[in-house]
Amino acid sequence: MMRAGFFIRKINGSRLLWEVQRRARSIAPAIERCDMKDVDSESQHVRSFEDIPGPKKLPLIGNIFRFLPYIGEYAEENLVNQLLMLRDEFGDVVKLEGLPGRLPGVFIFDPELCQTMQRLEGTWPVRIAMECLHHYRVNRPDIYGDQVGLATGQGKSWQDFRTKVNQHMMQPRVVRSYVTQINDMTVEFMEKMRVLRNPDTLELPGDYINELCKWSLEAIGIIALDCRLGCLKPDLAADSEPQIMINSVHDMFDLMYCLEIKPSLWKLYNTRKLKKFFRTMDTINGIVIKHIELAKKKFSEQANSGQTEERSVLQKLLLIHEKTAVIMAADMFTAGIDTTGNTAGGLLYNIANNPEKQEILRKEVMSFLPDKSSPITPEILEQTKYTKACIKESLRTFPIAVGSLRTTQTDLVLGGYQIPKGIGVVACYSVTALEPAHYPRPQEFIPERWLRGNTEFPSAKKAHPFSYMPFGFGSRTCIGRRFAEMELETLLMTVIRHFRLEWHYEPMKNKSKYINTVGAPLRLKIIDL
Repeated sequence: MMRAGFFIRKINGSRLLWEVQRRARSIAPAIERCDMKDVDSESQHVRSFEDIPGPKKLPLIGNIFRFLPYIGEYAEENLVNQLLMLRDEFGDVVKLEGLPGRLPGVFIFDPELCQTMQRLEGTWPVRIAMECLHHYRVNRPDIYGDQVGLATGQGKSWQDFRTKVNQHMMQPRVVRSYVTQINDMTVEFMEKMRVLRNPDTLELPGDYINELCKWSLEAIGIIALDCRLGCLKPDLAADSEPQIMINSVHDMFDLMYCLEIKPSLWKLYNTRKLKKFFRTMDTINGIVIKHIELAKKKFSEQANSGQTEERSVLQKLLLIHEKTAVIMAADMFTAGIDTTGNTAGGLLYNIANNPEKQEILRKEVMSFLPDKSSPITPEILEQTKYTKACIKESLRTFPIAVGSLRTTQTDLVLGGYQIPKGIGVVACYSVTALEPAHYPRPQEFIPERWLRGNTEFPSAKKAHPFSYMPFGFGSRTCIGRRFAEMELETLLMTVIRHFRLEWHYEPMKNKSKYINTVGAPLRLKIIDL
């Protein structure tokens, strides 16, 4: 205890506090003025920020003890369960403060408040998050220059970058141009699934989620780097480049959870985990830069030979600026491997665990793909209503993101409480999407919720529109959304056309850290049709 007191006094009275403040200034740039409006400021019963309920901090140690192993009530709980515990004990607006190196944060669990918060975000929404990633990027000017990309950028510079890349990432015609390549690669993946399964039980191996990450990585390579990375090759070595990339992205999210969510002193000094994080990001960026250089050489050879193919996403980004292309490709890899791979895992589990829904889905798929060799086309994807409904429902029951964070740019009133400028507010969509008030029978997988004209099942039309936001909201919505949806639709249709899926184990439990992931071996049984 004496050592703890000495350490706290050192923090409060020495250059350690100065170091925290210095890093905070480098991570959180000044919040620029915008047109955010306080729509609730005239309320006659506004309570102060200090009145917001939440875990009570103790002198000197704050709330850190609540997250310590063995003694903390939140220590052994995953992130979603922590949020549920906070909501159940303190209500729809909860304040968490007293963690070292962090400002207080506010969590909201009422979709109406989520809507108010998101509508107030202004022209340039601010999201002070992933601070360790921002810290890395500002310390790698050789890679990023004066840009930090979409993940951690803010204000006008973020808007300028988003505007440059939006037209090449969000336009439907751009996504349509990749359907054939993603379809061909996914058909190859079906053959790999046949090889992977146990010939006696017909079950896929326990590490099948790693194979889905390979499929996801191969798709990103096609889109972001204009090449095939070889992720589907048989017997891929543990030290192969694709597996190194997948492992690095796993490590990135695990380290971000330790540095951003769990108590950490990385803002005081370069901790062991922060150093490992820097090495991990260097590995990811090294692979991306290598393949961009190879692509540039290929593009140059094509130009010299007179080839006039339509430009790829990478070619268009390179025309803007080489660093723009590098940053956007790196963002696609870091944001797309684990997220799409685990979303696909949760989706296939839900289909396998609900055979009646699987047969309805198969009927739709067979109507578009009469033969296993029938290709998926953009025109087909535009008509697959039940396929899309299955993906929406799976994202509701198994959301990848815990919620959506915004940093307040002015003082405002939310839920009857005063929220000062500069506070992080999290709309907890992973909780609201499972509320029976919005989604009756919330634990059931019911794709029909999302179909027009459905009268047999509870309709999602009756849910609050801000109870479910799997890709975020507004100008900071996920820039890879359309690509991710296209990849998932292609995978789901192809799998269902080739196999009947079965699940013969306990219900799947999710693992929730920085993102939600499949929490158990994905031993799906796949039976050829």
